[in-house]
Amino acid sequence: MQDFFVKLFSSLAGKFAEAPQAWGALHIIFFAVGLSLSIFAAILLRNCSDKTFDRVLRTVGFVLVGMEIIKISFFYFAIHNCDIVETAYLFPFQLCSIPIYMAPIASFLKKESVVRKAMLTFMMTYTFMSGLSAFINPSGILMDRILPTFHSLIWHMLLVFIGLLIAFTGRGGYKFRDFFRAFVAFIVCCYTALFLNVLIPTLLPGADVNMFYLGPNRSSLIVFDAIYDKWDWVVQMKIYEIALSIGAFIVFIFARLGAKKRAKKAEQE
Repeated sequence: MQDFFVKLFSSLAGKFAEAPQAWGALHIIFFAVGLSLSIFAAILLRNCSDKTFDRVLRTVGFVLVGMEIIKISFFYFAIHNCDIVETAYLFPFQLCSIPIYMAPIASFLKKESVVRKAMLTFMMTYTFMSGLSAFINPSGILMDRILPTFHSLIWHMLLVFIGLLIAFTGRGGYKFRDFFRAFVAFIVCCYTALFLNVLIPTLLPGADVNMFYLGPNRSSLIVFDAIYDKWDWVVQMKIYEIALSIGAFIVFIFARLGAKKRAKKAEQE
């Protein structure tokens, strides 16, 4: 069975004739088309029922789960020669991976659930920001191999779509306490990631993991790597939490203004 999967995924290990470049043709075209389709779909669904919203959110969540299984299998069987230690860094708990857990779970929770509202607000802010940031600085999503590159492009555009869908349908939280709950969820995720960064190498000696890129290892993210070099991983982690939360809060403010505009328009009608 292992030989079958090795052959299967090895057949998908093709490389680009020339690795795609940041703001090159592939990047620009995919970003423009993907963003346009995401906005169009979110607008189309802005007045959808709760049932339809939950189905769409659940479907996107399970699509992400399937995509992640394919990606990890590809690297495990085709790239890392079935070495789990070499593949451990792909454990799905990065900031951009959180929707594979939150999207399906939130879709099954009751509408009035505080946990659901916190998850939706998290995905409307932190998830949207992380997806969009990946396209602004595409160094982590453009690779020399075809399958993981298109996986990353589609994955991060789906994150953008999830954020837009929640914002356009008005199902995210628009009160400051809603953002605070999303912030708490983010902090919980950060410390879970830190726990995994310590646990996984303990269980799999030699594994090089850095979930959320916050420590205790050196971050591979621009700016944060310099912070690590000048101070230490604790400072790196705290600045990471603050910086990302400021970015998410800016997204929240725009979503809040949009919600107020929609409410005002509804009153006038």
